Amino acid sequence: MDGNHPGGDPVAISSADAGEKRKRRRERSCSSSTSFDRGSFPLMLAAIAKLHNRRSRSIIKRLLRSHLALISKPLSLRRLVPNGLLALLPSLLVSGFPSVVVLSAEVVSAIALHSLEANEIIASNEEVVKCLVQGALGSHIKRAVMAACNAVMDLSTSPLGRSQLRKSNAIGRLLFLFCQVCSAPVNAVSHDHTEEISINNFDWRFSSNDLSPLVLDAVLILINSLDKDCSGRIPGLVVEKILQLLICLWGKVHASAISRGNALGPFFLHRTKADLATAIFRLAMNKNIALHSPDDVKISLFGSTESAFEKFILDYWEVSPLLFRRVSENVNDNIIFGSLGCPFDRKTIDTFLPSILQGLISCPPIASDELDIYCFLNEVKGMLGSPIIYGQDIRVLRSQKVTDGPMMEGIKEEVHFFKDIVDSEIIDGSFAQKCIEAFQNGYTIAVRGMEFRDDKVAAIADGLASLFGQPSAGANIYLTPSNSQGLAQHYDDHCVFVCQLYGRKSWRISPRPMDLFPRLYEPLQRLPNSEGDLSGVMQVLLEEGDMLYIPRGYPHEAQTNVDQGESTFKEFSLHLTLGIEVEPPFEWEGFTHIALRCWNEKRKKALDHDSDSNYERRRLTLVILLHVSIRQIANINPIFRKACLMAAFSLASNTEDTNSLLIKQKATFCYILDKINASSNFMEAFKIMETAVQERDIDSLQWMRWLQHLPQEDNEYEKLNFSNSFRCF
Repeated sequence: MDGNHPGGDPVAISSADAGEKRKRRRERSCSSSTSFDRGSFPLMLAAIAKLHNRRSRSIIKRLLRSHLALISKPLSLRRLVPNGLLALLPSLLVSGFPSVVVLSAEVVSAIALHSLEANEIIASNEEVVKCLVQGALGSHIKRAVMAACNAVMDLSTSPLGRSQLRKSNAIGRLLFLFCQVCSAPVNAVSHDHTEEISINNFDWRFSSNDLSPLVLDAVLILINSLDKDCSGRIPGLVVEKILQLLICLWGKVHASAISRGNALGPFFLHRTKADLATAIFRLAMNKNIALHSPDDVKISLFGSTESAFEKFILDYWEVSPLLFRRVSENVNDNIIFGSLGCPFDRKTIDTFLPSILQGLISCPPIASDELDIYCFLNEVKGMLGSPIIYGQDIRVLRSQKVTDGPMMEGIKEEVHFFKDIVDSEIIDGSFAQKCIEAFQNGYTIAVRGMEFRDDKVAAIADGLASLFGQPSAGANIYLTPSNSQGLAQHYDDHCVFVCQLYGRKSWRISPRPMDLFPRLYEPLQRLPNSEGDLSGVMQVLLEEGDMLYIPRGYPHEAQTNVDQGESTFKEFSLHLTLGIEVEPPFEWEGFTHIALRCWNEKRKKALDHDSDSNYERRRLTLVILLHVSIRQIANINPIFRKACLMAAFSLASNTEDTNSLLIKQKATFCYILDKINASSNFMEAFKIMETAVQERDIDSLQWMRWLQHLPQEDNEYEKLNFSNSFRCF
């Protein structure tokens, strides 16, 4: 270093000074940007007053870009979302100038994605959200709408953001927008009934191809976050139109097996197939579908005689099988068979099977005590719309005699065509063709959950459920080739009506063992070998248009090798089974638990409100013990497990048979009360609860969970919580 220049090289010094100046300028710029309320706010406020001026818009855009650059840095929430910016954003979002609207929406997006806290700060400002929806989302400029869609999706990442978007009618705007970009115009009133939206009056100047995927993403996110109150307020006309569009899109996606991010005509499916399926499911819950009335189903099953159903309940229900022969030569005269008309011949099987199988998706089972469909949707998130699962949705099997060992002579076992895919998803596009091959080799195709897969079957199942006073009825179809047997001899934990849609099938129904009265969802017992034993066996040949009732617990099997004298019937068989599953609350045991709950609520009202809390605790303990004791009696007494049918449709009529049925039900309930009075064992019930508490065995008391859904008086006394009965012990 030169001693005459202690500061070093003048050029180097000059360069260093310049660098320091640039650094100070950047710091001042950063400081002024982050001190928004002191510096930028007055300037932007003045510029907003003259937005028609290009220079004013330039100032606003420069300041917005400057703040956008800051958001990516680690800042305090106060500097990230200054009050002045929150005050100005509503005016900027509805300004009508595309570049300003786009930058304002991008600021909203950046803040919403910065952190949950920042998201909630901007979402809590109702004016910002309202103007984002009504201004930016309602713009006729494509890039403004795209920026608004992104901001909507970013705000929806928090519960508060989703709530505010619903209040601001974002879903209504998006649904109309989606109809427009899909060239499906619709006029309606928005779901909050505060503004009228007619998308036909909008001046759309952009191509739908670029906007469709973004709008679709935003639509799916908001639809799948709707609660019951919000989804019910969307106009039916809009729901119908959106459903048509989404179902059409789903058909293309499902048929083409398109994965996330791949092109589909004008769409790019950014969301998953599950998101699309869930949105369709949610919208379809509010769709009005044609249903068969309980009267229609009653006439189809039991005939037009006024008391036919009551006679069936008195003499056959859960007691004995019953054959219903076709009354008319024309099958279409029957409401059930007429609506399901199946014009098959031997040449159509190759087209019939693929038509059923190629559109199938998995139907996740719903728990029996699940009363809130939205809880169910949360539980199966990501599962709806997935490929069918072998063993759950479909089985391809046949029964054949076991040949190993003399003790196994005459016993049949079920053999599955697909041996390596049990309980796994079927995604192979050749599955339908493999099923045709299996069918040609004697295998039965069994498809579960037809009430969810076909509107006509759903209408019949709903009418049947109402007729018997049950929450739902299941439906399966069985396609069996000639000279074959699908399922081996078995019994069901529910009653079934077998409807022979095509061909013939020979049924063999064995007597029900006295101790075999299965309860829904409980493990089924192994049946003893009854080959060759025809005592008490009912043999029935079902022909097209016939129906067969089989109560739960009756062992049965069916096959198509029907001997018709000199010849054998060679055609295949197709039948539909309608299952009446008696859920726990609808058994006599469940009715008794409900009666105990009602009695307990009346006792609460009668008690002195100043009663000792220890007394109240002891009383609650005794009530739970009585519930447990009733359960123990029901485990060994089949009367408690029978369906009480108190909600059955026809019981409202006033006929002699109806009165006889009501008298029988009253007698049954009196018998149950006497049985409880004579057989209740509180010490045994206490030991059961004591063991459960000591071992923390909550699963042993899961059967009590449904009781918590029963109404309870809202008073100062502690409510019974059957999902956690331990607290009383």
